[in-house]
Formats: sequence, structure tokens, C-alpha cells
Amino acid sequence: MDHLRPQQKTIPSSIKTPQELVHIKHKITLRQYKYWVLILKSYREAYENAMQANDSGFFYMPMARLTEHLGYEPNKNELRSDLEALRREAIIYNVLGKDGKAAQRGSGFISEWEVSSNWVGYKLPDFLVKCVERLDLKNAIFQQLNWNIFNSFSGKYEAILYKLAKDYVGVQRTPHMAINVFREYMGLRENEYSAFKDLNKYVISGPIKKINDSNLSDITI
Repeated sequence: MDHLRPQQKTIPSSIKTPQELVHIKHKITLRQYKYWVLILKSYREAYENAMQANDSGFFYMPMARLTEHLGYEPNKNELRSDLEALRREAIIYNVLGKDGKAAQRGSGFISEWEVSSNWVGYKLPDFLVKCVERLDLKNAIFQQLNWNIFNSFSGKYEAILYKLAKDYVGVQRTPHMAINVFREYMGLRENEYSAFKDLNKYVISGPIKKINDSNLSDITI
């Protein structure tokens, strides 16, 4: 797939998320992905304020804060199901092994979760904790994500392409992706949009048009 060429329109208020996570595979739903971004944001705020986990290792986000960010109160049954999906779904990432050679590791998007009427509790895998904590280092790589814009997208594909393009605003274009890599990145099943004309219409050109037509979006592609 050829480059996507993103251009910044304005510099809005934003949150930082680790760029190490740019190319995770988006098999989770858009709603689950939004929960996960807010969990990363919650942990970053806890870290900046030197807040500690409880005796069981959990950090907590008030349900009222989650409601404020989403613009609606989450259905508790759906929230529990979505957090469990985040716990089960794998992130596979590359590391240097003990012998200095390339190795792979895997974890869930979150390690554990807890839901009450007033709080969402979570534990993050160690590598995500390190990613988020490194954001304040001088040479840290991060991306600026405007939550209000990201949350305004109702379709998974425009939300993911928006986030991908935001990562490369300064570069002016995204890397090339082979079609099979792009399909995995977007979380498509093997038989989903198998014809390129359908892939282009529903996963590439259509979502890009929605981003560019958005009155909120701070980039054009």
C-alpha cells in the first residue's frame, strides 16, 4: 500500500501515547481501543502525580472520569466484556534477547481488570508501564493524540488511520505497507474485503474521506 500523506491543520490540546505502539494489530473493537487509550492516559497521570498502586497492584480510574471522556456512561456488562477482551488479546513485540539476538514477547493489552459502580481498576503489562513512563525522557518518542477528535470517529477504520497518520505528521508520509501487513494492522479477517476494490472503498479511501471531511479533524490525508 502506498504512503498516506498526513498534514497538520492546527495544534490542538492533546495527550501523549507511546509511539512504540504504532504498529500493533487492531483486532480489538473501536470501543475497546478507546478504553485502552484512556487506561494508558490514566496510568500516565498517576505516574506524573507519583501515585502508587494499591496492595494488589491495581491503579484506578473513576467511572465519572471515564464517562466524561466518552460522553456517555458505559454499560457495565459491556465494559466488563471489553476489558476482558483487552486482557485476552495479544500484543506481540520485538526485543533483544539475552544473547543480543532478536526475540519476540507477547502480552495482553492489559494484565488484569476490576469494575465497580464507581471505579475501573487495571494492571498494565510491564513493557507498557515502561513505554508510558519513558514519555518524559528527553529523547522519548511519542505521538500527540487529540482525544476529542479520536473519540468523535464512529468507525474503527477512520479512527485507526487517523491515529496512524498522526504518528507521521512530521515525516509527511507513512511508510509503505504490503497489503497483507496492512490488513493485519487493521484487524481484518482473512476473508474480509478480499477484493482490493472493497478493501479500498471500506478500509482506505472511505475512511480517509471521513477524516478529511470531519469538521473536528486536525489533519488532512
